[in-house]
Order: sequence, then structure tokens, then C-alpha cells
Amino acid sequence: MYKYLTVAIFFIWFTQAIKSQEVSNTKDIIGRWVEVKRIEGDSTKLVEEYPDTYIFRDNMIFHKGEAAEGVILFNITGKYSIEDNNIVIFYNDYIQRGVANQKAKKIVFEILSITQDEMQVMVHDYDYEYKMILKR
Repeated sequence: MYKYLTVAIFFIWFTQAIKSQEVSNTKDIIGRWVEVKRIEGDSTKLVEEYPDTYIFRDNMIFHKGEAAEGVILFNITGKYSIEDNNIVIFYNDYIQRGVANQKAKKIVFEILSITQDEMQVMVHDYDYEYKMILKR
């Protein structure tokens, strides 16, 4: 019995060690980020009144909240992964009708630079792309 318990504990520890190696790149990304600037072509927009909030959780879950009238509505959620310098997000928009029949949408944040409190990304949303600056 002790032998089986030892093997089970070793197996659990080993799978956790492998899992932690896979997500070790996310430590700088995990947390709440607020959009402060969006650059689309030659147009730069400072987002002051109703900024979007992006949350990257350590369990690879993603949330996006849209601010309106002092309230943040987290209506977009999904999963993300890190591939090279890209945050690949598959999400569903729960405000849309027919959510149960929706296919997950994909958006890619190409990380241009990241510091302790600021992340600059190039957002690739299907055939639309723009640069965004996020702050913690």
C-alpha cells in the first residue's frame, strides 16, 4: 500500500513540475492590465474615461471588462497561452446573442515590450491590427 501511495505522490509531483515549466513564461503577464492608449495607423487615442480591463489569471483564464458609467462589465472570457512573444487568446463574448452556438474567437497580442507596470502589444484581431499600451 505504501509503495502505491509513494508512486501516486511522485506522479502528481512530476505532472505539477511539468505543468509549472509550461507556464513559467506567464509570470510577467499574470494580473490586471488597463488600456491607456490605442494607436490605429496614424491615429492615437488616449483612453481616459472608460478604459478596457484585461485580466490574465495564473490558471490560463482570460477576462476582458468593458467600463461604462463607473462599472466594469466582464462580458468576454476565455483561455490564453503564451507562444514565443505572443499571447494567444480564444474567447467568447457573452453579450452576444446565441452564445451557446458561438465558436470561440481568436485574438493575438504580440508583445512588443513589457516592464513591471507597462506592456505594449500589437493586437492581431483577424484582419484588423492596432497597437495598444496597457498599465497595471
